[in-house]
Amino acid sequence: MCHFTAFGWRGVMRDGDGRWQPTPKEPTPSPRTMARIAEARQRNAARLERPSLEVKRISEKVTHTDITSDMAETLLDTFGTTSSDFVHAELSRLPGEQREINAALAAIDGTRPANELAAMLASQMVVTHGLAMDMLGRVRRADLLVQAEAIGALATKLLRTYTMQMEVLAKLKRGGEQTVRVEHVHVYPGGQAIVGAVSTQRAEGGVADERGNQADGAIDARALAFAPGAALLGAERAGTPCQKAAATGKKRCRMHGGGKGSGAPPGERNGSYRHGLFTREAIAERRALRALIRDFRGAL
Repeated sequence: MCHFTAFGWRGVMRDGDGRWQPTPKEPTPSPRTMARIAEARQRNAARLERPSLEVKRISEKVTHTDITSDMAETLLDTFGTTSSDFVHAELSRLPGEQREINAALAAIDGTRPANELAAMLASQMVVTHGLAMDMLGRVRRADLLVQAEAIGALATKLLRTYTMQMEVLAKLKRGGEQTVRVEHVHVYPGGQAIVGAVSTQRAEGGVADERGNQADGAIDARALAFAPGAALLGAERAGTPCQKAAATGKKRCRMHGGGKGSGAPPGERNGSYRHGLFTREAIAERRALRALIRDFRGAL
């Protein structure tokens, strides 16, 4: 028995010649497909239902017709606020028709904003994402290369903006702090390790600054410094001495040329010598000069 629907008779369909033919049966889902469907149903049941509004547009004004008391509470939580004026102001800024507005509400509610600042950032992210996707679609439909390049550049800027907005939102959620947890520290013979807060600000010239802090050193006095012993020059990773033959005129092999008497000759005897700006003597002289300048400034 066939039933009439908006698209024709259920159970039959027209072929290319306009004749009615039986509709082919849908294939039976495989066990893997059925398992995936069951998993999707379970995950969807655990998700919160997103807010949805019926929107009626009158000229340039948007009127929301179904904001009941329960829906008002949901919208206040969606925007992380207790101000109904803030909710109406943000809703009026969302572009598009009913479907686009409800999609934006779902995205904003998915970020679970804790306050108005986070809600405004989520609204900006929704608009930025929509514009970026629109520009990417325009690039594919562009007829001229100049148009594609201009629209593609704008899409790239929007995508970068969206990425920065994501980073700001992540900082807001974690309170502006980042926690790094060290679970395992392995220090092998000859190695050194520092566990603690380490400054990434270099002192001028790579030496101690005015406060006596060493460049790239630990800024927390509670940091744990571990140095079991001096590094073994010319040692393998296993900690044993290198077994390779010494290079000609050297005391170590080419790989571990750090012992006394090895390395390139200093000064003008070095084959790479050009102007002497980066010799040991020149670097030491510049560091001493910087130290004198700092002392002089401190005395003023």
